[in-house]
Amino acid sequence: MIRKKGKKSDLRLNLLGVGKLVLLSGVLVAAFLLSLILGMRLAVSGNVMETPVLVGMSLEDAEQVFSGIELDLAVGGQRYDAQVPEGAIIAQSPGPGVGIKAGRDVRVIVSLGRRTNAVPNLKGTSLRAARLLAAQNGFEIGRVSEISLSEEDETIVEQSPAPFSEETVDDKVDVLVLRKAVSSYVMPDVVSWNLNRSLIFLENHGFETRVFYRRHSSVRRGTVVRQFPEPGYRLDEEDVINLEVAR
Repeated sequence: MIRKKGKKSDLRLNLLGVGKLVLLSGVLVAAFLLSLILGMRLAVSGNVMETPVLVGMSLEDAEQVFSGIELDLAVGGQRYDAQVPEGAIIAQSPGPGVGIKAGRDVRVIVSLGRRTNAVPNLKGTSLRAARLLAAQNGFEIGRVSEISLSEEDETIVEQSPAPFSEETVDDKVDVLVLRKAVSSYVMPDVVSWNLNRSLIFLENHGFETRVFYRRHSSVRRGTVVRQFPEPGYRLDEEDVINLEVAR
């Protein structure tokens, strides 16, 4: 009986030793994984820079700031601004305080200052003349909108920015063009009509008509045999109608 108790005690001690070894191994593995994760986070956070405040700063001062950090300064454009002095930064992207990786670009828009040449007056001119006038004054035509209200053709009735304005953001001038209203019709079916009747009808509506004669033995002379455009076709006043007539 005494020998049996000794064997059981030895077995329990062996199992306890194995358990402690497994537990210690688990603790060491967990510590290793934790240190690895923390090390990766530190490495990533160490590669991220916070963007400085650039708006309102001169481009020269901004370049000095970037000479001491691991980010690149890029000029994305320029525009006129009456409130911001020439050479100062109007906007930046990304904005101030944003974390980005080292070596990335921070793009800025630089002010051209107040515009000294005023917007030309384009009202009352044709679109072609307006393009020339705008170019002569350092501008260009931007969006062109159209309305049809009168018999006048291609006359500018409104513009933005307004004439003689100096409060402009860029070089584009948007215009509203008044164009001649064009009437439209639906081509009637004049096949089998007498030529004289067809000509009177079409000319009364302002259409130019061309007549081509061809021999058709089974059709009465002077009868419209074919037409172009076909019936139902949409016509404008400038369209020419062709008629084939039996002779």
